Amino acid sequence: MAGITLDSMVVGLGELKYADKPGEELTCLGLGSCVAVSAWDKANKQGAMAHVVLPECTPGRERTAKFADVAIPELVENLKKKGAVPRLLEIKLVGGAHMTPVGGPGMALMRIGDRNIDAVKAELKKLGLKAIAEDLGGNNGRTVRLDVESGRVTVVTAGTDKTNL
Repeated sequence: MAGITLDSMVVGLGELKYADKPGEELTCLGLGSCVAVSAWDKANKQGAMAHVVLPECTPGRERTAKFADVAIPELVENLKKKGAVPRLLEIKLVGGAHMTPVGGPGMALMRIGDRNIDAVKAELKKLGLKAIAEDLGGNNGRTVRLDVESGRVTVVTAGTDKTNL
């Protein structure tokens, strides 16, 4: 797979980005416990990607796309404003790995990858949506790219060959 191009937009930690021009791609680099949520609108050839870092925004915190409960509704609403029909979006999820060994009583809270996966899926369900493809969990980091012209999502898992979703 080619590296980052001039038409690549890197979606950093806690960011949400959109693309709608032929040749553009959205990229999350080095996902660990974070979850990349890509949504593609086939009819309008546009896409969006959220880089979810944490499951939920607790009271007193700034409401940003860093949190699943903020990022998912914002991603869908903004694509809707751009002409997308939410139920027709092709949503794909990548990430949520276990990057550090966790064990012992009370350590379940540290399984942030699992918590991010659950939170993203719960938010999609609230909106009546479901992912059509996933590459989640495991113990390896990933890089994910969404080609907004074709809707193809390419995932490279550390130490393995690429996989298309």
